Amino acid sequence: MNAASYPDPADAGPVPEPRMRTLRLEAIAGPPLDQITITPDQPVVLGRSSNVDHQLADKTVSRRHCRVLRRGVNWLLTDLESRHGTYLNGMKLEPEQPAPLADGDLVRIGPWTLRVIDERDRSTSLPTTNDLATTSHRVQRVPVRELRSVAQQRLDLLIECAAGINAATSERELGERALDAVTRGTGFKRAAFIRQVSASGDVQVLAAVTPQSIADLERGETPFVDPSKGFSFSRSLINAASNGEIVRMTGESGSNYGESIVRLGISSALCAPIMLGTSVEAYIYLDARDAQDAIAQDAAAFCQAVSRMCGLALANLKRIVLEKNSARMLEEIRAAREAQIRLMPEPSGTLGPFEYAMVNQPGSTVAGDLFDVVPLADGKLAFFLGDVMGKGAGAAILMATIQSALRSALAHGDAPHEAMMRTNESACARSGDGEFLSLFLGVIDPEAQRLDFVDAGHGLWLLAEAGAPARRVACEGGHLLGIQEDAQYITESAPFPPGSRVLAFSDGLVEQPDPRGEQFGFDRAIGVLTGTSTPADDVAALSAALREHAETDRYADDLTVASIRLNDR
Repeated sequence: MNAASYPDPADAGPVPEPRMRTLRLEAIAGPPLDQITITPDQPVVLGRSSNVDHQLADKTVSRRHCRVLRRGVNWLLTDLESRHGTYLNGMKLEPEQPAPLADGDLVRIGPWTLRVIDERDRSTSLPTTNDLATTSHRVQRVPVRELRSVAQQRLDLLIECAAGINAATSERELGERALDAVTRGTGFKRAAFIRQVSASGDVQVLAAVTPQSIADLERGETPFVDPSKGFSFSRSLINAASNGEIVRMTGESGSNYGESIVRLGISSALCAPIMLGTSVEAYIYLDARDAQDAIAQDAAAFCQAVSRMCGLALANLKRIVLEKNSARMLEEIRAAREAQIRLMPEPSGTLGPFEYAMVNQPGSTVAGDLFDVVPLADGKLAFFLGDVMGKGAGAAILMATIQSALRSALAHGDAPHEAMMRTNESACARSGDGEFLSLFLGVIDPEAQRLDFVDAGHGLWLLAEAGAPARRVACEGGHLLGIQEDAQYITESAPFPPGSRVLAFSDGLVEQPDPRGEQFGFDRAIGVLTGTSTPADDVAALSAALREHAETDRYADDLTVASIRLNDR
């Protein structure tokens, strides 16, 4: 057993990173903006203030506009009561109500439209042909009078198309049905349903039709189109359509197409945007490789009608997906919260010479804190407080696993470091992708007047020896649980005479920001504890101070604060 030393906490050794993936936000519309990369290890706030994680300098963006964070397998977007709102797939988010993000979603903040790119789900994207310098004079807006000339004989096809599009249950299916309609109704033999995924013009092909696939269908065969072969997309045409209007490109005599366009023999092309609210979500892109192709005179009008149907159907699909994901996430949080309540001890109590008090308040998006007190047969008292990364049902299972493993090891008489190693083995065996936890375990020995402890990547605790102010205790610490199966831990110790208190808490205390973004922090917590002497006073004072600091009682993360005191016998 090692005596505690008091070096800088930053001297602790490196901790292996858990299994993680990043999320990217790529601006596809609005002023120039660097790509925003977000990792799961901490929340990221976007806004106009220079104190946020990613600054968006525009007067229509609030100082603290929105927050993105990962909980378990979910990426969550929360509007922070911004003045002009945060939009997800064209829908305005309710303030302080987290919404799940998925690959390909559109986020609108002020003048920017950002494409969500989840590295785990991202399929291969294709570059567009950089013809900006050679074709801009041939891209023209289709006149309104022409768009109103949809021939009567097209109505049956449009009605059939509308029925098929509205019955689609996925974006791919919607795209396939839209392309079937536009190729039948316009004369174009090549068409693609594409989505722009970067400011540089790269696109993702969701569905595609070629003359070969049409022939396959006519023979009753299943068509297959490899979007990486044979398609070349004009960046200038897509850029023009990104303003929300259907545009076309014609190969008139003397036009300079650029080398790749000439090689492919494109004679004309059409691009119709598919809108979600005021944002372009996708495009219907058509081109003709043969100048003799019979392109319908009202092809642009027909294509625009189909694109508008797609916009309405796509908005409905997005709404359904959002509602399902939100309902699933809330159900998982509810399940985790119920498990959390069952695992928590009473809010206060007296156990022999020990007294404790605790408060637990779930945040708006998570339920992953764990606390317990365990009387031991030799008159000692064990307690532990942890923070599970990974929410919902998986977090609930992991919390139960941790509590059971720790209680079993402690009842077996294991030293704190031995109990922690057994618990880590259980966590590694049962944790899922992105699930791990930090944990502080303490054992108070009233006879030896000593606190033995193991800090597994937690670091959120204070010691207040009898008659002395609360202070942080630097220690060697150890790895987070659930990451490295053979991780080693050591038991460290500190004096703990009668009248001493040890306080442990989750990061929901020190990391809770005020409306201006300033975190509550350790120094403020220590200052609050200057005038307290009992566990009940500790918990009440910290809870009140946090509420005053945040100017709300709706916190972003779980709040758990516990205080344990050794009394005179």
